[in-house]
Amino acid sequence: MESCRHFRGDRPCKYYWINGCIDCNTSEHYNPFNERILLIKLDALGDVVRSTALAEGIKKAYPKSQLTWITQPQAKFFLEGNKYIDKIMEYNSESVRILQYQKFDIIINLDKDPKATSMAMAFKADEYRGYGLHEEGYPMPLNKGAVYHYDMCLDNWGAKTVNKLSYQELIFMISEIDYDNEKPYIYLDKEDNKEFKSKFYSKYNIKFKNKIILLNTGCGPVYPHKKWTKDGYIKLVNDLLKDKNNVIILTGSSSESKRNDDINKSTNSNRVIDTTSLYSIRKFCNLIDLSDIVITGDTVALHIAISLQKKIVSFFGPTPHQEINLFGLGIKLVRDELDCLNCYDQFPCPYDGKCMSLISHKDVLKSIKELL
Repeated sequence: MESCRHFRGDRPCKYYWINGCIDCNTSEHYNPFNERILLIKLDALGDVVRSTALAEGIKKAYPKSQLTWITQPQAKFFLEGNKYIDKIMEYNSESVRILQYQKFDIIINLDKDPKATSMAMAFKADEYRGYGLHEEGYPMPLNKGAVYHYDMCLDNWGAKTVNKLSYQELIFMISEIDYDNEKPYIYLDKEDNKEFKSKFYSKYNIKFKNKIILLNTGCGPVYPHKKWTKDGYIKLVNDLLKDKNNVIILTGSSSESKRNDDINKSTNSNRVIDTTSLYSIRKFCNLIDLSDIVITGDTVALHIAISLQKKIVSFFGPTPHQEINLFGLGIKLVRDELDCLNCYDQFPCPYDGKCMSLISHKDVLKSIKELL
């Protein structure tokens, strides 16, 4: 039956092979869907992670729907194993061709870049929500729910400072789905996770009594001012090492290699483990999951930690802290007295990044102790 979510079209479904020829209408495995919904969320990695909350919201609003999510290949891992997503498609020319021939009841596009907005306009649907591409080449809201976010993003300094809605509240508004405090979610294979933890503990001689404190010291290249100071990390690590049970993990991309090496060398301790650029995104999630607490700026590591329900201390300055819901997992550190917050400045900061440099290592240390 074409309306069953097990229907393949080119071959019998898996239950045919298990049970033999069966009558779909009387089979216990017959699972028909009503609405066919396409969700477009390609970039960035952190935004894909925090958008996973929407999948649950869609299934609450449309419990019999078939949800397809198209994303970048490097983000696909974050969606795998999510019970609310029926089909995951990697963004490539083949997937685009396949989707062009399909018809959806609802298409939701959360991205405003040309590749996503042009896809939304090219695919067939009865209803469009989110963003499309104007004939003059710029993004435009396709429904009433997207207008607030669209207007807000045209005025980074003003509207983003005034806005009090979290990212999840914003994407639910765009999608015209009622928000009920749904949380982002990443599925990690239990056996794989257990094996990673066992090997990591063995390799670095970690005991179960140890407290593992993960410091994600960098950030992406788009907003370089989101990273906390190297001097702050050096002071923090040396203070943390005064507790003999603390083990420090340094993480980051290749651009943080020199910074993390300097932090590590300042300690002369075998309880500091530098994992810079060692792991794939999948293993990076395993690493975060084995940690007792994660210290990070507004980066993909923050969103992974939230999705894995870890304790968190996070720093904010150039990006709006009010858009990040920690769901009771941690503490945000932000210098609210500064007028230049939420600047989204991608260029050399005229204030020498003081929104981050004014965050004291003592405040970070105090927050860690409160949570542990």
